[in-house]
Amino acid sequence: MKEFKILLIDDDKEQEEQLKDAVQNFNKKYFINKVLAIHNITDKKQIGELRILKSKEKVYEVLKEQGKINSEIDEIFDFSVKYKAVQSTKEAMVLLYKENFHALIVDLELESEDKNKEDKDYSGNILLKNIVDKEIIPIIVRTGFPSKISQDLNKNIIKTYSKEEPTLEEVVGDLIEYYNFSVFNMFGSRGKVDRFIKDFFWNILPECFKNKIEDINDLDKETKEKVIIRYVSSWLNNKYMFNDGYLDVEPIEMYMFPNPIDKICSCDIYQDIENNENFIVLTPACDLANDKAENILFAKIQSYNEVGEFNETINACITQNNSGISNSNKKKVASWSRNSHEKSMKYHFLPKVSFFDGGFIDFSLLVTLKYDKVSKMFLERNLVKLGTITNPFKRDIIARFSSYYQRQGQPTFNIESMLNKYL
Repeated sequence: MKEFKILLIDDDKEQEEQLKDAVQNFNKKYFINKVLAIHNITDKKQIGELRILKSKEKVYEVLKEQGKINSEIDEIFDFSVKYKAVQSTKEAMVLLYKENFHALIVDLELESEDKNKEDKDYSGNILLKNIVDKEIIPIIVRTGFPSKISQDLNKNIIKTYSKEEPTLEEVVGDLIEYYNFSVFNMFGSRGKVDRFIKDFFWNILPECFKNKIEDINDLDKETKEKVIIRYVSSWLNNKYMFNDGYLDVEPIEMYMFPNPIDKICSCDIYQDIENNENFIVLTPACDLANDKAENILFAKIQSYNEVGEFNETINACITQNNSGISNSNKKKVASWSRNSHEKSMKYHFLPKVSFFDGGFIDFSLLVTLKYDKVSKMFLERNLVKLGTITNPFKRDIIARFSSYYQRQGQPTFNIESMLNKYL
């Protein structure tokens, strides 16, 4: 990325002047810090001489005179934060349509009559709603009235600061860090997902449906849309599940917390709010989809310390951590996580993540609860839905549950007789 473009939307001209200085200072400091790291410069006098220079261009000239410019530094020098500023919502929407920006700084009070309006009717709030409807982009609201931001906007995504602090230079750094967060790289305009969807639309979709047009066209509009969305989802999943071989996944990929679907689904995870016990739904998906199930089948999720052999291995890993975990214990943990340990027949491993403690589904500890579809509550327990298991992992859970109850075993062979046949 050669440049990082910020759009300032604020009717105060002084804010534009402050942003101009902030961008210039940020570009200089960013360049100097990279140079210091590359050349391992620690001399305070030399660092001070660079920092006192007016711009990164002046810094570059001095470094060139000192013979410290190379291709890596040239590449860093080529990167700059740039900005444009507008004072009204109309100018902002026109410029967002005409140009591409990486991030926005927005004031809430863009019109003098805003003071007499409800919070949600502030011109800045209306602008933000329009932007959110059209763009996926890092936004920092910088305003003298932080409490006036609309309650309809997701404050986990849109950051709100007062105009007193942090400084605009710090805000610029925050926006770059915010943009580099993978969510915006993936989902933002011209991000990876956007490119993949375009690739799918122009190249994959025509090829996949070339000889299947009648199968698609025979469907009603709503069904057709769902089919194509599911097709896109499957294609993206396959694209990132395999490379030269099967790719390892991260624990977070096993969960979707919360589950955005209101209905009960197979492998939904519930918690009893009275005793914090966790349960997973094992009722077949076909019964749940057709609302046939009046009773919902659950298996209890045991904590790690309730499964003795696994807990012993984890404790051994904890005590060995300073000196390095042994390969033997790593293999034991791996076998439990793959559900291939000799003691794991009745269990299914759930990895620990920041929002869920994980544990083991215990197929031998089952409970059936009657569900009231009107109140959407279970009659025997006070359960709340935490989330669900994602589709790639559901199949194995259901298959292992079926396998656990289908197993019949066989009589044990006399080992002495067997050996006599071979020896």
